[in-house]
Amino acid sequence: MRAAEHGLEYGPVFQGLKRAWRRDGEVFAEVELPEGERERAGQFGLHPALFDAALHAMGVSEGLAGGSGSLLPFSWRGFALEAVGATSLRVRLASAGAGSDAVSVLVGDESGRGVASVESLVLRPVDADQLNAVGGVARDALFRVEWVDAPGAVVAGEVPPRTEVVRVASGGADVVGEVYGRVLEVLERVQGWLADEDRAGERLVVVTRGAVDAGDGVADMAGAAVWGLVRSAQSENPGLLVLVDTDDVEGVADVLPGVLALGEEQVLVRSGAVRVPRLGRSLPSGDAPESGAFGSGAVLVTGGTGVLGGLVARHLVTRHGVEKLVLLSRRGADAEGAAELRAGLEAAGAEVVIAACDAADRVALAGVLEGLPEGFGLSGVVHAAGVLDDGLLTSLTRERVEPVLRAKVDAAWNLHELTETMDLSAFVLFSSATGVLGGAGQSNYAAANVFLDGLASWRRARGCRVCRWRGVCGPRPAV
Repeated sequence: MRAAEHGLEYGPVFQGLKRAWRRDGEVFAEVELPEGERERAGQFGLHPALFDAALHAMGVSEGLAGGSGSLLPFSWRGFALEAVGATSLRVRLASAGAGSDAVSVLVGDESGRGVASVESLVLRPVDADQLNAVGGVARDALFRVEWVDAPGAVVAGEVPPRTEVVRVASGGADVVGEVYGRVLEVLERVQGWLADEDRAGERLVVVTRGAVDAGDGVADMAGAAVWGLVRSAQSENPGLLVLVDTDDVEGVADVLPGVLALGEEQVLVRSGAVRVPRLGRSLPSGDAPESGAFGSGAVLVTGGTGVLGGLVARHLVTRHGVEKLVLLSRRGADAEGAAELRAGLEAAGAEVVIAACDAADRVALAGVLEGLPEGFGLSGVVHAAGVLDDGLLTSLTRERVEPVLRAKVDAAWNLHELTETMDLSAFVLFSSATGVLGGAGQSNYAAANVFLDGLASWRRARGCRVCRWRGVCGPRPAV
C-alpha cells in the first residue's frame, strides 16, 4: 500500500477503500466501514474512518497523489454535510481547478444520494523520514501550553458596546475559601449572563491577575480555578466568553479593545505585551531516573484503592522500586478490590498500609500521618482522588460544584500544608487535560483540576518539590 511504503500505517478500521477507478483527472472509489464498526456510524455526522478511507483513493492517481510521500489534509473550504449515519460511500475526487494543489470531494451513498462535499481540500506531502521523526519518544510526548506573542499588532480602539468586564481578585490567607468564593461568584455571574437573552451575541470578559503561569509561577490559585471553570464554559458557548490574565487589573482597560479585536478566547497580558495560548510538545529530558524518584521512604496515595490509585500503586512498586505504600480512600480496607490490591502489592515485595480517610478532612488526614507505623516516614505523595458530577454550566449549582472542588482542592491543600516540612522527593498531583482544553459539561471538574495545576506551579516557584512523572500504564504520559 502506498501509504505504508511511506511510513503511514492504518489500522483495520481505516482500511475501508474497496475499489477505485481513474478517468482522466478524476478518481472514483467505493469505501465502507468494517462490519464491527458500522453500528457506530450513527454517532457521527460522517464517520471519520469512512471519510479518511475515501481520501485514500487519491493514491491511484499520480496527478492527485503527487510525487513521493503521503499527502495529508491541511486545510478545508466549503464543506457541506447533507446526510448522516452512512456506512458505505461512493466518492469522486478531482482537482479543484486548473493549476490548483487542492482537490474537490463529492460523496454519496450506495443509492446515489448526496452525503457530503468539499469545495477545496488542500493537502501537504509528508515523507517517511518526517513521520519517523515524530514517532517513538515524540509520539508519546507530553503537551504543554505555550504563550506566544499575539499575531499582528494589538491596536487601540473602543470596547464593543455592552461588553461586560468582570474582575476577579483574591489574596486572602484562606486559599481554599478563596477558591470556593471566586468560583461560585463567577459561576453565578456567567450563568446570569448566558440566561439574559438581551445579551445575545455580546461578550463577557473575565479578568484575573496572576492566575496563569507566565514563567514566574501562579500567584492566584483561586483565579486559576476560575480559568478552569470558564474554559469549559467557553467550549459550551463559543465566542461569548473571554479570559484575560494580567499583571495590572486596572490598566488592562487600555489594551482590552485590541485584545478583543484579536478574536482569541484566552489572552495573557504582561507589561502591556499580549500573548495567546498554543499547544506545544514537552519532550522528556531523558535524565529522570526510573527508580529513586520517590525517595527511600513510604509513598502516600490518595484514592489509593480506586482504579487509578491501584494503577499508581502497582506502578510505584514495579517501576520505581517503592517498598512502602500508604493507600488512603474513604472506605479504606473495606473498599471493593482492596484486599486483592494489597495481596498483589505484597507479593511484589511491598509493605502496605491501607487507611480509611478522606484527605479533604484535615483533622482526619493529620491523624493518619501522625499514626503511621515506625519506618513509614513519607518521601512521596501522590494525590489521585477525585469526584465527578458532570453537567452543562447552566445546570450547575453550589451543591454540584462544592463536592467536586472538595475532593481535589481541599485534599491537595491539606496534603501541601501537612507535608510542607517533610523532606519529600516527590509531590504528584493528578490533574486533567479538561482543565487545559476546556471540556464541555465539566466546568466544576476543570476548575478543581486547574487549581491543582496552579498549586504545582506555585510550589515550584517557591522551591517545593513537584514531580513530573511518566505514565502509569506503560510508556504513555500521564496527565
